[in-house]
Amino acid sequence: MTANDTKVSDTGAPSHAAAMWEQANWPHIEAEVRRLQLRIAKAVREGRWGKAKALQHLLTRSHSGKMLAVKRVTENRGKRTPGVDGRIWSSPAARWKGMLSLRHRGYRAMPLRRVYIPKSNGKKRPLGIPCMRCRSMQALWKLALEPIAETLADPNSYGFRPERSTADAIEQCFITMARRTSSEWVLEGDIRGCFDSFSHSWLLEHIPMDKTVLRKWLEAGYIDEGSLFETRMGTPQGGIISPVIANMALDGLEAAVYASVGATAIARQKFKLNVIRYADDFVVTCASKDVLESYVLPATRRFMADRGLELSEEKTRITHISEGFDFLGQNVRKYGSKLLIMPAKESLKSLLDKVREIIKGNASVTQEMLIRQLNPVIRGWAMYHRHIVAKATFSLIDSHIWRLLWKWAKRRHPTKGARWVKQRYFRVNGQRSWNFATKESADSSTGDAWLFRASTVVITRHVKVRGPANPFDPEWTTYFARRRASKRSVRLPGASPWC
Repeated sequence: MTANDTKVSDTGAPSHAAAMWEQANWPHIEAEVRRLQLRIAKAVREGRWGKAKALQHLLTRSHSGKMLAVKRVTENRGKRTPGVDGRIWSSPAARWKGMLSLRHRGYRAMPLRRVYIPKSNGKKRPLGIPCMRCRSMQALWKLALEPIAETLADPNSYGFRPERSTADAIEQCFITMARRTSSEWVLEGDIRGCFDSFSHSWLLEHIPMDKTVLRKWLEAGYIDEGSLFETRMGTPQGGIISPVIANMALDGLEAAVYASVGATAIARQKFKLNVIRYADDFVVTCASKDVLESYVLPATRRFMADRGLELSEEKTRITHISEGFDFLGQNVRKYGSKLLIMPAKESLKSLLDKVREIIKGNASVTQEMLIRQLNPVIRGWAMYHRHIVAKATFSLIDSHIWRLLWKWAKRRHPTKGARWVKQRYFRVNGQRSWNFATKESADSSTGDAWLFRASTVVITRHVKVRGPANPFDPEWTTYFARRRASKRSVRLPGASPWC
């Protein structure tokens, strides 16, 4: 019997541990955690750091905090990914026992399991996978740290923050650069090995949490191909709390940039300075190239050096808006006096390469299985770009994918004519007679049997979140409720086979 299994008595009844987990009152637990988080944020706004620390201690030792932390790490996408101990908490009994193990006294962080995932440039990004207990402890402290991070965050920071997204960052680019009198020069910032280079001493001095626990996470080391390696810098990518710590370390970049040209708002307005950051990717707009080179760039380098970071000389550059720049998979460029934001060429190429790989790798599967694999890829890419100038690109994508599917269908039946292949794999939908779909899809309940077309996605303008909005401030509760309601009212295209 392992920790992953639910113990069952001789009569077949579930164990006491499993019953305790399954009987949890989750609305009450979430309300209790939320109440403590709001109190932490309020204490920070009032400058009462001793009170905030005491409330953090209360939250990280509370039953509700531990239950919610375990729930989140056992229900997210990495719930089946074990750490170095090879264990996962897949059963109710294992989750309850895991919750009971979240004690600070005697806690020791286990080394991370090192894995590598491919990057778009052909290189590999290292990830550190903590064991379930360390993952849950990090989730517990994230609950206590996030209210502080949100209260102190830069207004134009959008990455890995609740209620914010890439669409907000891109919309901020449009707002700051769309006018005729907007900034014309852009500093594209790229931090070399951001997560792997943070100074441990800086993090231990400035991150407002239990220093003993934080030190254990930072110095836990990692196991790669059976060997144990030390970690003397950086915070591991893959840890649930790492994005929050990284955001807190990079907060203050806006103030450093503005201070480089003067401490007053008039100086900022004179040079039209704006900072837009998503995690470790950021851009700085300015009316003068000389100001960016002589003041902003040196100030940014000093800000990064204090945290053990440095800018990449190859990827950090200053660009005129007429030449355009890529940011978060989208190209921002001014054509004359009109700013257009369109999908980046690299993003388009990445999508078509992935679609081509799926089609070539499934030469013998059924048409329905191929559609099931393609639809999430096409729909996800189109929905990501639906807030920008992408209608022509969507039609181009559909055209490319149609040609790939036509070759796929012809290759399966080399002795058949084009008319037969068309009737076998393509269906009529209104005036469209080349819809890649199965015969069974005549029933509207089987929408996945029709290939999703990117051109069916409606282009809609995204409403950016307000800069000072804080989800842990009761004054913004109604505002965020309205935003969530408006998002839920949006119907995803492709829900029926006739779209």
